[in-house]
Amino acid sequence: MAHKKLLIYQSPISKIAVENRSLLLPPIDQPLAVSRIKRGSFLYKLFHLQLIDHVPEAKDREWWARCRLEHICITPYLTYDLLRIAILAAIFATFMPLPFMLAMMVSGGCIAMCQVHVDRRYRNQTHSNRENLALVRRVVLARTLHLAVLNAIALFNAPADLLIVLVPIAVMLMWIEAVALLAIPRAAVLSAAINGLAILIPMSLAGTATAAGAAMVAVASFFTIHWAVFHLHYMFATRRLRTRKLTEANDTIQLLLNQYDQDGSDWLFECSEKGRILRPSPRFCEAAGQTAETLEGMQLLDLFYDSPERDELRLMGGQDQSFQRLVVPVIIDRKKRWWSISARKVTSSDGERRYWRGFVADVTRARAAEEKVTYMAHYDVLTDLPNRALFNSSVSRAFARRKDNGLVAILAIDLDHFKQINDSFGHAGGDRALRQAGERIEALARPGMLVARIGGDEFAVLIEGPASREQVIAFADTVVEAMNDPVEIEGQKAQLGACVGVAFAPADGTSGDEVMQAADLALYQAKANGRRAAVLFDKSMQERFQERRKLEVDLRSALVRGELQLHYQPLVDTQTTQVVGYEALLRWNHPVRGSVSPDEFVPIAEETGQIVSIGAWVLREALAEASRWPDHLTVSVNLSPVQTRGGADLYTTIVQALAASNVSAHRLELEITETVLMQENQETIALLHKIRALGVQIALDDFGIGYSSLNYLRAFPFDKIKIDRRFVGDMAVREDSDAIVRAVIALATQLNMRTTAEGVENTEQLERIRETQCTQLQGYLFSRAVPAEQLTHRQATFERMQTSPIAHLSANRVRGNSGAEQRHSA
Repeated sequence: MAHKKLLIYQSPISKIAVENRSLLLPPIDQPLAVSRIKRGSFLYKLFHLQLIDHVPEAKDREWWARCRLEHICITPYLTYDLLRIAILAAIFATFMPLPFMLAMMVSGGCIAMCQVHVDRRYRNQTHSNRENLALVRRVVLARTLHLAVLNAIALFNAPADLLIVLVPIAVMLMWIEAVALLAIPRAAVLSAAINGLAILIPMSLAGTATAAGAAMVAVASFFTIHWAVFHLHYMFATRRLRTRKLTEANDTIQLLLNQYDQDGSDWLFECSEKGRILRPSPRFCEAAGQTAETLEGMQLLDLFYDSPERDELRLMGGQDQSFQRLVVPVIIDRKKRWWSISARKVTSSDGERRYWRGFVADVTRARAAEEKVTYMAHYDVLTDLPNRALFNSSVSRAFARRKDNGLVAILAIDLDHFKQINDSFGHAGGDRALRQAGERIEALARPGMLVARIGGDEFAVLIEGPASREQVIAFADTVVEAMNDPVEIEGQKAQLGACVGVAFAPADGTSGDEVMQAADLALYQAKANGRRAAVLFDKSMQERFQERRKLEVDLRSALVRGELQLHYQPLVDTQTTQVVGYEALLRWNHPVRGSVSPDEFVPIAEETGQIVSIGAWVLREALAEASRWPDHLTVSVNLSPVQTRGGADLYTTIVQALAASNVSAHRLELEITETVLMQENQETIALLHKIRALGVQIALDDFGIGYSSLNYLRAFPFDKIKIDRRFVGDMAVREDSDAIVRAVIALATQLNMRTTAEGVENTEQLERIRETQCTQLQGYLFSRAVPAEQLTHRQATFERMQTSPIAHLSANRVRGNSGAEQRHSA
């Protein structure tokens, strides 16, 4: 029968696991009556069951059965059975009848045959040791009953003069069988009890003084056997079981030692009390790069070069306390390595000498990894300069050391054209530019200055105790000048440039955070001033910063409160001056500040990401308004570069706005700047193609003021190019501007693109543009941006210009600072 599961025979004294084979084996040596005695009870203590209550672990039960079998099988039971039958037959023949003798001989032969079977199974190992032990128990029980029955009948029928011979023989056999079975003590005591009763009962029935004495001898023998067998078994079991555990422990230790010496990264070592190496292992020799003869007797300290760690090892060696994982540097084959040493003092077995014993581990890799992690936590991997964390902690220490009148300066540095370099040359080119920038700043630094890269293209310099403010300002100007030199990337020159913000303690703040914030504000002002400059912090910058923060907070709720509004500026056909569409321009009517310039709030919206939600509102609002216009009028909406990064979100917004307004897609014109294309991101180009596939027109705004506009005309097939107002406004006074405008219009015409001239403010500009093939005009000459309810397209067209073509538009005309009309939308 296949093995099914492990069955557990459970009692308070022991738990014996037996596999479920063809039959369920009974407990090996535990009679039922004994098994029911609870551990710790009165009977448990009375019978001294604690002496034989040994339950090995499950993995050792087969081994334990083999140990007991070996002890039992030492006794030559077959010889014993034959001799016993022969001796008893010789004695019993004198007074017992022939049928009894024949029955005794036959039954004795059966017992002998059972023993032959047991011996054969034990030798051949055809069954498990536990199964063999269970069979032995049955044969023992059969032998005991056989002897007891023979003795009881013989003693009952024996003449009185033979009792003095028969009783000692019966007691002797009782002892022999019990002692031979001490490996299974419960079976031994049961055997003694059965044989004792075989003597006690017939002697009690005899009624003579001799018989009474024999009965007392049997009783005394039983208790003596019980005591002797249990104690002998205790010594047998504890010796075997403890030896087993010690052997396993020694095997495990030896295995670990071998693994240390052969396969592991650790190895054992021994030293005399004075630190001389004893019996170096092969692994130790290999790790030290020396022979065993060289290492034997060498001072352990001589392996390590002079260092504070070596001094600590010498100090630990002079004490009696153990130590762990003491890391010491060592030179092996001219390479620096690190060993971790753990050791303790032990005394030799004879107690006459003491020495050190421990193990060594090569932790060079772990130490290198630790140092790398520490380095990365405090230094910028790209430039090898201190990072923000180390810079901040250095600033904190500098201010902790600063005295009342001590001067501390912080410079915040930002690269001007790093984004363009990163876009043009990729991240690898950008990394090279950052490294060169860091090298230039560090080369200019003097002793006492700490240069750090604090993130992206931002650097910072800490100057503790400068000689004067002028010296710091001069250093800042030097940094700006050094950054004006182009950097070399892949054999090409690229312009870099830098802005620097300068702040001092205690004038600009008494803590590191305050001065760093002041330097950042000065840097922000340097960028606003046109870059490539060093700016010193003043209190007005803080005020402007707080003002900007308030504006940012107000802008977050402006859309919800309905403070944002769209104005529309007409797009006019160049030849007919008919309105062909309108450009939607965003305005903010602040409840306290009044009208806020788009120059102020649009950059804030882009930096904070609010432009995404605002831009979606502009699209929906502009298309909803266009749905009320004649079908030939278009509506133009400017897209921020931040919006195009949304990809699928922007596309979904456009589709939903078109569907909600029911405006044809060709009436919507989206204007983008070169900034959108500067990354040359294929995903952005793919998005523009996807939007254009809807029928939406795509226009390139502010053409001519970027870095490589012509290249962008190849990157995407725009529907329209809008010529920047700076060129249009100078057409009448500068020949170069006039030439540029005419060239751009001619180029767009060749590329089948429409053109719009922005910023047309007077009739002279109008006439010059009319001489070209420009498609549309836009500017104050026709109208400024007005709310939707003031749009003049309700009159269908503008009246044709007569003597003074713009006379009837004077109410909408804005003079003076007319070129400053800012067109911003989301």
